[in-house]
Amino acid sequence: MATLVEYTQIELLTLSGPEYRRVSTAPPRPPTEDEIPIIDLSSIDGDIEDRKAIASKIKSAAENTGFFYIKNHGIAEELIQNALSQAKAFFDQPDEKKELVSNRKETFSVRYNPKNDPTISDPESLLTDERYSYGGDDLKWEGTSHLPGFRETTIEFYQRRLALARKMVRIFALALDMPEDYFDGVTTHPGADGLYVHYPGTEDALEDSKTDVDVGIGSHTDIQCVTLLWQDMSGGLQVLSASDEWLDARPIAGTLVVNIGDFLQRLSNNRFKSTVHRVYNRQSTSRYSMPFFLGFNPDSVCQVVPSCVDEAHPALYEPIPCGKVS
Repeated sequence: MATLVEYTQIELLTLSGPEYRRVSTAPPRPPTEDEIPIIDLSSIDGDIEDRKAIASKIKSAAENTGFFYIKNHGIAEELIQNALSQAKAFFDQPDEKKELVSNRKETFSVRYNPKNDPTISDPESLLTDERYSYGGDDLKWEGTSHLPGFRETTIEFYQRRLALARKMVRIFALALDMPEDYFDGVTTHPGADGLYVHYPGTEDALEDSKTDVDVGIGSHTDIQCVTLLWQDMSGGLQVLSASDEWLDARPIAGTLVVNIGDFLQRLSNNRFKSTVHRVYNRQSTSRYSMPFFLGFNPDSVCQVVPSCVDEAHPALYEPIPCGKVS
């Protein structure tokens, strides 16, 4: 006898306003290799044909679930572990020395500052431009000055992820049948945030794991263009499949998880999928993750790329400014 699949709905806040998605109430299942593939970036600095080969694989993943893993991504494991150690040191402080976001999640966030971008020759011109809100993070660093190496390691890790994200955006351009430098001009001083995230363990985790959980808790899409995520081996990341089932995006050592954001779905004319996902820490020990969100320059415009529009596929979205979401 076939199993009866039950569904519920979740409400999401998106660039276009509230949206409702159907989701299965069945327990999460492992993804197939096609649903969340592992893509090797070892040839990303090779010739154009190497990058086109990577772009072809990423295009398939972006059009399917919108999530994939990357390995050989070029960020040293030593730096990742150093950053994780700094995150743990920060979150291990007494509450009065850190900002407690909630009783389920704590974050430390670093936003784009041209002073920390090696590609910017004149950061002061951006810092003094009233159109932008860069800078202003001196107080944050002063508040962590008692943690040895925290600022230096955190900024270096941010820089490496920014460089990787810019490479990934070039691959996305190729995946959209555009020149690989198509997005270069809108990622020179982008909206980009690097986070340390701590999900404290719960003493009643074992009891919680035996109960049903409202599937709307934590369900969301990412607004920006692309997200790079390092997650520890705790697990907890769940991704909504094309068939409305929750998939366990299990941790895989040596990889980062990449997912499409709302802006990239918009400019691809819905070819690429900004996928609903959620995170639960349903264990007694802490879970750590380090996501990085890349958007466009705040003075740029997000509009459907020419290769995604033809007579049969008119643009589904009007251009909108990247620095202001209405």
